[in-house]
Amino acid sequence: MLATEELCEKELVMHKLQDMGLDQISNWINELPEDKWKDKFVLHWPTLVKECGIRI
Repeated sequence: MLATEELCEKELVMHKLQDMGLDQISNWINELPEDKWKDKFVLHWPTLVKECGIRI
């Protein structure tokens, strides 16, 4: 169940970024492993994390 929730959250973030015109960052997240994408996103793009509604 956790993997499904992570995937859904990842997809939602990717769609939100695409809506914001940030396709390159969305593609970058898509390429990251499922178990590491959120940590890397928080580390590299902390402002976007808030915009995408990620809870840390």
